[in-house]
Amino acid sequence: MHLKLFRIAAVVSAFAAAAPAAWAQTVRVIRFADGKPFQMGKVTSRRIVHPDMGAKRTTLNFSASEDGAEFSQHVHDGSDDTIVVLQGKMDLRQGGTRTPYQAGQCAFVPAGQIHGTITTAPGTIMISFQTPPDFALYTGARDSSKAGAAPPKGVITPGAVKKIDCLSRDGFFTNPSMGSKRAAGAHRKLKHSQGFTIDVASAGEQVLFVWKGAIQVKDPSGAYTAGERDAVFIAGPAHVSVSGDAADSEIIQIEAPPSANQ
Repeated sequence: MHLKLFRIAAVVSAFAAAAPAAWAQTVRVIRFADGKPFQMGKVTSRRIVHPDMGAKRTTLNFSASEDGAEFSQHVHDGSDDTIVVLQGKMDLRQGGTRTPYQAGQCAFVPAGQIHGTITTAPGTIMISFQTPPDFALYTGARDSSKAGAAPPKGVITPGAVKKIDCLSRDGFFTNPSMGSKRAAGAHRKLKHSQGFTIDVASAGEQVLFVWKGAIQVKDPSGAYTAGERDAVFIAGPAHVSVSGDAADSEIIQIEAPPSANQ
């Protein structure tokens, strides 16, 4: 009897030890309120998806700022930066040059290019994602506006930064064919129950940021709901379905690295 119980316990223990690998969570909902603030120049942003929570391929940052606020010029040495204007207006600054952007447009900034933003309308909201993550952005080491800070060490190459009308289309707005080889960004509008599926490769990552409405994400382990300004982080390998969970929903999708069909 004791030997039989011992064998049962051994089987249960072995199964429990193997379970985390088999049942590893691939989908996580990150609530907007859980974002961690960081400062660059006169702008306080929130890091929502970042290395501290396990992201290795991409980040997601949220910035709300007022007219005149400047996000200091800086450089990501080995990371591309995509900045999406969701509401309001901003100028992308490179040295003494300013290029205006408005809601619905985004800037794709390749690694090594000096850049910053100046808000030019009240209530401006932007998101950005760096691929791969640039953790130094969150430490203040990139803030060239600090007293005694050295100017950013990078380049300003005419035509390198791409200005894109991203929210006027439904689908991918950055991809390898236009120079974004580390990630692809997409804009999607969903009616209630309308959806699509996502396949995330092994070691790949995807992020769904809910700008308006709500979405439901399902994988074999369950269903997850994300509301406005929440994000869903998906680590591969994974197969998930995404559907609108409000009358009208609008999301930004980040795929890192881009899939083969991009």
